[in-house]
Amino acid sequence: MSEVTFAKSFLATIDKRAIKLPADHVSDPRKYPNQSPYILPKQTHPFPRKTGPTSTQQAQAKTITATLKPMKAGETVTIPDVALDTTIFEIKSQYAAKISIPQDKIKVLLNKKPAADLKTLKDLGVDNDVELSIMIMGGSGATPRAQSPAVSSPSAFAPPPKEADANSTAGILQTEEFWTDLQGFLSQRLRDEQEGGRLATVFREAATGKKK
Repeated sequence: MSEVTFAKSFLATIDKRAIKLPADHVSDPRKYPNQSPYILPKQTHPFPRKTGPTSTQQAQAKTITATLKPMKAGETVTIPDVALDTTIFEIKSQYAAKISIPQDKIKVLLNKKPAADLKTLKDLGVDNDVELSIMIMGGSGATPRAQSPAVSSPSAFAPPPKEADANSTAGILQTEEFWTDLQGFLSQRLRDEQEGGRLATVFREAATGKKK
């Protein structure tokens, strides 16, 4: 058999087979190649057991009430629902916002000992409601909270008598300072010093004549 005849016979055999497998095609498992079963290696370490929440998670879940009391006269502030992982810096910031003083002027003490800003309540051994002492540095006092201004009675805004207004106006018109200021304003506005002086004189004569 020549090579050409063999090639034609081989191609004719291939053409008889389907190019694509049908959707319901099932392979014959007997035609699968023989393979030895794969055995998983024995585990050297046991599976980890499910543990409860860590101390950090417990600190985040538990909340307490922190009472901030100044060592001297001042306003006591109570902060509820404070997590044990809250830092002293965060507590200082809340206290400063409530009493309106700079945060860097506040010093927090626990059991009469200074508490570092980066320390958390859990780091300081706090696990229940706690009272923290507040020291105001640099002589800064707590600013009282803004209060709504008291509404004055209408009598407090009663207009002064007309006679008093007339006397006040007359007193101003008799001063040289008023007319000097008026002349300077007119000269600057008109950009003409002579015209400004003339108009100031006219106004002064008119005001004086009206008074007379």
